[in-house]
Amino acid sequence: MESGLGRTLFSAPMRILVAVLLITATASANDVTWRSMQSGSTTTPIHDRGIRGEGQIVAVLDTGVDWTSCYFAEPDGSRPPLNTGTPSGGLQWQNINPLRRKIIAYNFLYSCDQYPSATGCDNPALPQDYNSITNAYDNQGHGTHAAATAVGDKGTPLAHDEGDSLAPAAKLVVQDGGAVFDSAGRLLGDACSHRPGFGCPVNLYPILDQAYKQGARIHSNSWGDRQGTPLGLPAPTANYSQSARDVDAFVFDHPDMLVVFNTGNFGRSDGSLEEGQMSPASSLSAPGAAKNTIQAGGVRGWEGQSDNQVANYSLSGPTRDGRIKPDVVGPAFVLAGDARVYSKQECSASFANGTSWASPTIAGAAALVRQYYTDGFYLGQRMTPSAALLKATIIAAARPVPYRSTRFSRFDAEPVPSYEQGFGFPVLDDALSFPGETRKLRVYDVARERGLAQGENFTVALDVRAGTPFKAVLVWTDPPGRAVGVTDTSMQLVNDLDLRVVSPSVTMVGNQRLTGGQPDRVNNVEGVTIDSPSAGKVTVTVSAPRIAVGPRQGYALVLTGDFDAETPSRRRRAVRR
Repeated sequence: MESGLGRTLFSAPMRILVAVLLITATASANDVTWRSMQSGSTTTPIHDRGIRGEGQIVAVLDTGVDWTSCYFAEPDGSRPPLNTGTPSGGLQWQNINPLRRKIIAYNFLYSCDQYPSATGCDNPALPQDYNSITNAYDNQGHGTHAAATAVGDKGTPLAHDEGDSLAPAAKLVVQDGGAVFDSAGRLLGDACSHRPGFGCPVNLYPILDQAYKQGARIHSNSWGDRQGTPLGLPAPTANYSQSARDVDAFVFDHPDMLVVFNTGNFGRSDGSLEEGQMSPASSLSAPGAAKNTIQAGGVRGWEGQSDNQVANYSLSGPTRDGRIKPDVVGPAFVLAGDARVYSKQECSASFANGTSWASPTIAGAAALVRQYYTDGFYLGQRMTPSAALLKATIIAAARPVPYRSTRFSRFDAEPVPSYEQGFGFPVLDDALSFPGETRKLRVYDVARERGLAQGENFTVALDVRAGTPFKAVLVWTDPPGRAVGVTDTSMQLVNDLDLRVVSPSVTMVGNQRLTGGQPDRVNNVEGVTIDSPSAGKVTVTVSAPRIAVGPRQGYALVLTGDFDAETPSRRRRAVRR
């Protein structure tokens, strides 16, 4: 996707407003987020149309959640339904209550039922003690902040209160991986995720399956996998780990499950780096480097920064096999609900820095996009979107972030797509179209059984009017590759599709800035942007030069711009390799 929606993410007055709000370190960090991710300015066009996450369930896999916090608590103060597990029976999932306001299931992945002799295992039967690090529910605080960033809703239901999330109406599945401390209160990390319930090696497939069975279709993660590397040694980065393969395998088997990860952080997440220091290339973490995820880097960085700057500590791609990661960037400085292990209050919130908060914000945005499709806002048609369609829509909504920051300065960012911000910062109103608007949205969400066989292509012709940028984004859920170590650069793309756009003024292929005009043979995400299209016919073609697994490959194609659509066609022809 080529750069071209301008050098500014916001208007000049909005840039000043963002800076002032963040410098004062008030509760306004989330007030910026819930507006900027809807419109790029001060308006809230998505919420104003009644899209606030209704009917959507987001799972957060982390250190747990303080369910008594006002961002999650039920009016009657009741505890959420609990699920643990046993060595012989695996993870429970059946205890759910979809009628609850927020947490419909709380899952312990490191319970004493499942690990009866483990040090620091969670025992939900013990009395709650939020002043103690032995409390079974979020005894570390990270998970509560992540969950509140994704779906937190304080005070008046659905009205925007201090610290509320972008998706206040969405419901929550909690997957508590535990946190273990020594007698001095120091966190004991393992050589994988620092959350013992995830396993070491990390075993993600059954964890994703538990959330899926409980109704979650968006899964938020703010952690990385050290892949068995002892603490004190450099962790592998940007490789296609076994945990990355697990994610790809699960999404391939469950194509309507969107999994979101953060990139991780370079140095200290408070921005305490030497002037000029930046995250190195191929530094982002697994399993977010999987093909079928959205991996989110971060903007803002620390107080005084705004959404038009990629944070200096946001980790960078490409993956070891050359794929574009992160996919997008989101706010990495937010105010959100905290666990009482820190605040010892029932309704507190705090500011925090780090890409840990970018991924749940993108997950919240995905909840709004998913509701747009499920509730019939798209052409009056109710539909169950694939994960590929959600990802393609979010990428289609992304604006290039113009700057990259160091500790005390900033410089021009690379054009998108890039390995520092992917396709940019999602502004949902740039993709989600409503009646009467000039900009239109057309999507083609094609299931695997109806997808393209090798040598086939799909073409749609559009009558495009000048004046509005035109975008085409192609995403497909690729079969899992082969897990490899950090030095292995083997290509992980299994089935290869191509995107080609022909307009009266220009012909472009997907990700042309990075491919030099040649078809992309590395990524399962391809984008084209024509900043100033000439009026006339534009044809968009998706072709299948290589299908190595399965007879067909499904895909999602998202088109935005000012156009009238003609009847699409599908045919078989010789496809250039």
